[in-house]
Amino acid sequence: MASQKQTLTSLPQVSSEIASPEVAPSVWRRQLDALKASFPSPWREPDRDQSFEQMFARAVGMINALKQPPAGTDAAKSYLGKVDLPDYSKCHEARLAPRMMPQEQVLAELASLFDGMPVWNHPYTMANVIPPANTPSIIGAAMAGVFSPNIIEGEYSWNVAKTELEAAAMVAAMIGWDPQTAGGLFTFGGTGCYLYGTKYALTRVLGPESRKRGIRVDGQILVSAEGHYVKDNCSDWTGLGSGNVREIQVDEQNRMSIPHLKQVLEECRREGKPVVMVVCTMGTTDAFAIDPIREVREILDSYENAGGCPRPLLYADAVIGWSWLAFKHYDFERNPLQFSAEALAKIRRNAEQMADLIYADAIGCDFHKTGWSPYNCSLFMVKDYKLFAKMLERPAPAYLQDRTAYNPGHYTLETSRSAAYSTAAWSTLKLLGYEGFQVMLGRIIEVEVYFRKVLAEMPNMVCVNPTENGFVTLFRVYPEWVDAKAQYQRELSDPGAREDLYWYNMLQQNVANKLFAMLRDPDQRVEGWEYPPYTSFTAGYRPTSYAPGETDKRYWVYGLKSYPMSPYCDERAMLMAAMYARKACQLVIEEQLAMHAARAAQQQAAAGAEPGADTSANWFGDNILIPLKYLVQQ
Repeated sequence: MASQKQTLTSLPQVSSEIASPEVAPSVWRRQLDALKASFPSPWREPDRDQSFEQMFARAVGMINALKQPPAGTDAAKSYLGKVDLPDYSKCHEARLAPRMMPQEQVLAELASLFDGMPVWNHPYTMANVIPPANTPSIIGAAMAGVFSPNIIEGEYSWNVAKTELEAAAMVAAMIGWDPQTAGGLFTFGGTGCYLYGTKYALTRVLGPESRKRGIRVDGQILVSAEGHYVKDNCSDWTGLGSGNVREIQVDEQNRMSIPHLKQVLEECRREGKPVVMVVCTMGTTDAFAIDPIREVREILDSYENAGGCPRPLLYADAVIGWSWLAFKHYDFERNPLQFSAEALAKIRRNAEQMADLIYADAIGCDFHKTGWSPYNCSLFMVKDYKLFAKMLERPAPAYLQDRTAYNPGHYTLETSRSAAYSTAAWSTLKLLGYEGFQVMLGRIIEVEVYFRKVLAEMPNMVCVNPTENGFVTLFRVYPEWVDAKAQYQRELSDPGAREDLYWYNMLQQNVANKLFAMLRDPDQRVEGWEYPPYTSFTAGYRPTSYAPGETDKRYWVYGLKSYPMSPYCDERAMLMAAMYARKACQLVIEEQLAMHAARAAQQQAAAGAEPGADTSANWFGDNILIPLKYLVQQ
């Protein structure tokens, strides 16, 4: 006992002389030793390190085992494992077990939950702006998971913080901003970027004191009618109120109307309500509309805000479109990547419009959309980073001290902030470079050029966004006897075809339901037409040209959607998408005719009654019974 006391009170000559204290054996220590095997070793121990690596590889292998074979009918399945729909009804019964579970069993159960997940890099997966993640970005995010760098400050992220600083510098240079004065922060998706933009705008325009006393002024946010619905989220969550968001009308290309913007700005000034932020959407989800941000900048530069407030912040919601900046230095005359003439013209147009991002004050960029990185991974960029940090700075708690030169936790929304976002994005930027982005983006345009040619050759199909050059093709399918191009033009421009538009909208909705049912419902699988491409649907692409202010979305243009985001998606995949849409339309019409016949035979429908709906598979809305005159040639 005396020697132990001596050990505790005496300072050894060197630290290596400090002996480990003797401790009594116990059950918890034995269990702890077992549990340590479920954590990576803190030292370079080949056996334990190899065990961790193998466990990681086995887990990935469990998910890979759910993939479909590369040949045969099952190769067309664009999801992992079985088709069964998820059953969430018993999730509330989950309870914490009294004992530990072996990590192999945990991972096996975890892998089983991926059963039925869409495979985003499958050539037939084209449902949304959801790309597969590239391998370095996946591993980069996973590496952050191993050692948990936290970019609240440099102390907890050390050199890993460079991934945020360097990625922001690379993107700033792509934009055309000075990387020495511009900067960025990685955050939780496009909503996080928009929220940062909203808060920065409120503080810049209403003054830093608004952070203490609260928002006491009806500051206005102006955004196009086609802007993302996150405008309501962020105005709500910041306390500004979604009622202070004003929508700007759009033109025929779904771009913000400059005349209407000027009108609304003047209205705000007359009402004494300062405009805190104008949002230009640089690539809408459906139409890939790019707002005229250069013209907006010119207007705001001379705008006198209400109440003597500073001019509004110009925020660019470029979460989809930002990566077109990769064509900044492309030689369109020499065309070194040999894009087709049709594709090159579209690429050039996108690049020219996106170059105007330089006029924004702040920009949102999603790497998990057009950066082919894992969810979620978004970068909020500001032109004047020092001003942004100063505006949002807050006192640090006593238990945190700055030990490095980079400590964004003083002004970020998040305090703890994983480096997984920045490591994934940094890895992507390093992997792709300008040329890699050019190849990935150019491929999308090339296959869409092909797809639109296919639609043009099919009499009963029509592309409804032929002049748009984004990541999506929107199209409609009609009965085989209908001239789709002529019919759609009537629906779009002739008030007398208003009811035609409605009922053929219902047909699009029913076809979308059928395609999803063919893909996911074993009871509706069609022999010889198994596993259609995983496409999607929109019930609000655009209003008609004769009723631009239409509020009843049933009389907007509906359309089927194809987003060929996977690098494996090729011309054959696009041809399959068109053919499956035609087949689904045939099947829907057959079912509709059978329903009409059954109703007539059973005299269930009185004369003049409104046709009913079938809600048995309402993936995208009810399967509406359509009048016969729209289904069969009269």
